[in-house]
Amino acid sequence: DSCVTLRSLMPPMPLRQIEVRVDSRKTFQRIDGFGVNLNSKYWEGGALAPVLETLVDDLGCTLFRQDAWGKSDWPDPAGTLGKAALAPAHLARVYEDPVFANARAVAGWLNGRGLEPYLTLSGVVPRWMCAADGKTLKDRAAFAAMAASYAEWARKQAGVRFTLFGPLNETDIGPPEGPAVGPRDYVTTCEALVAALDARGLRDVKLVVPEQANYRLPYVDHILKSKKLVGRIGAFGIHTYGDGDAGAVVAQGRKSPSRGVPVWMTEFGDLDESGEREWPVAWNSVVRLLDLLGAGLNAALFWDAFDNYHDHDESWSIYGLIRRGIRMWTPKKRYHAVRHVFRFVRPGAVRVAADAGHPDLLVRAFRSADGRDLTVVGMNRSESALSLNLAVDGMEKPFTARRADVYRTTEELSCALVATVPVTSSNWPYTGIEVIALPRSIFTTTTIRP
Repeated sequence: DSCVTLRSLMPPMPLRQIEVRVDSRKTFQRIDGFGVNLNSKYWEGGALAPVLETLVDDLGCTLFRQDAWGKSDWPDPAGTLGKAALAPAHLARVYEDPVFANARAVAGWLNGRGLEPYLTLSGVVPRWMCAADGKTLKDRAAFAAMAASYAEWARKQAGVRFTLFGPLNETDIGPPEGPAVGPRDYVTTCEALVAALDARGLRDVKLVVPEQANYRLPYVDHILKSKKLVGRIGAFGIHTYGDGDAGAVVAQGRKSPSRGVPVWMTEFGDLDESGEREWPVAWNSVVRLLDLLGAGLNAALFWDAFDNYHDHDESWSIYGLIRRGIRMWTPKKRYHAVRHVFRFVRPGAVRVAADAGHPDLLVRAFRSADGRDLTVVGMNRSESALSLNLAVDGMEKPFTARRADVYRTTEELSCALVATVPVTSSNWPYTGIEVIALPRSIFTTTTIRP
């Protein structure tokens, strides 16, 4: 054949073998779960139910940060009522709005699956609650009463089972994400909210704070110094859409009296708005997720579940894991990419030591809560395929006789099951789990069956 080239006649180059050591006896943080930010306005009489089923049953989400209204001004969007907006009779009428009916339906669906949404507030507050600049929260007592009324409605009128509440969003940058609130005032606002919750019989509700756009350590510092907030912080929530030292927040929490409080990345992802960079967005999202887990975070929630209109900044968003069309919802590449972690690292799992053995390999390993299963997630960041031998130490003896599934995502493949291999083998030098890591690929090997 005249098309045969010299290169095609050459023998294939052997893959470089890399030994990856996993030691399940050396443990790090416990995993609380993974999930998404969720706009419940799209319930639309149950149209959202199949999407929720996909997120729970296929992607593996267990955490849902649910925002009902989209702004923190629901009792008085025009900002003209003043404190009359907080009158019980007025609030009762407000909570009859279809938006809150959708919120109740979505939360009820999640409760029916044994999941508790974590309720959150975002966006601007009524102008009369602000200082003269119209953006800095001033009337913290009024805000606390408004926020507590929503939590009370959700628990007592809507019948929602929940214990986590995120009252303020990205106050370090202010509108449109939330009102501007500095570290000291943030704490006094949270203290006022806790008092308002207690007065309504909601002493079991805990806060997710400080939910800043950046890693603003002074916010956490002041929270930790408050005696009134001891025992009322459910998680330290932070946000990122780039690179940063999330480990600094973890270390800060460990040095405090509240060192038992987990640290969650309650918003992560990528803010590309072109819609033309789906594979790079998927890749970057998993790099960030694995970096966050390596830094010691206990949970991560993607921003956001699906493409939708964001009320707080009054714009259409394409940041979702799922693309919305006319009567159609389609998982994107980023959905399949984060599935490598979301689906196979279950709540209660513990991160264990994993030595990648190669500068272009990023690897994280997790032992299941019962100690029976192991999941290893990695990325080959090089332009060459690598032959990996995952040698596992410290697992119980029955584990060594099992088989592991191997999943792969590339620009062409989407979390595809590509092999089922022995956990241990006598085929030297591949005595552990054998994985072929293609160039620029994401891979998961796991004994957990979907």
